[in-house]
Amino acid sequence: MVEIGGELRLKGANAEGIDWRIAIEKPTVNTRQVELIVQPGDMAMATSGDYRNYFERDGIRYSHIIDPNTGKPISNKVVSVTALHPSCMTADGLATGLMVLGEEKGLQVANENDLAVFMIVKTEDGFKEVYSDAFAKYMK
Repeated sequence: MVEIGGELRLKGANAEGIDWRIAIEKPTVNTRQVELIVQPGDMAMATSGDYRNYFERDGIRYSHIIDPNTGKPISNKVVSVTALHPSCMTADGLATGLMVLGEEKGLQVANENDLAVFMIVKTEDGFKEVYSDAFAKYMK
């Protein structure tokens, strides 16, 4: 396992001979808690989110992720996207790009392209998990 800047590339097993199990973090600001454990196998894993890197002005929270169509920070309800792919660079690009697209369009693109993607979406009651069909086999 290699981790650089939050992106991971996994291959093989840990020192105990067990396939790597990786935690996806809950999108909370002040605490670090586990949202989900995944077993990616021989894949790269990247997560993009706006729950750590943002700024607030006049009571409005602005993401560091910019929508290239508007040139402005994204403003959808997706707070975290994790993508699995053989290429770490591709996983990172997918996580950020699908974050920009939002829940409905992002999940549609993931399913149409057989991409393994997990999203955490803000709701009135907290958060909900949504994931592509290809992601289900990695959930443990």
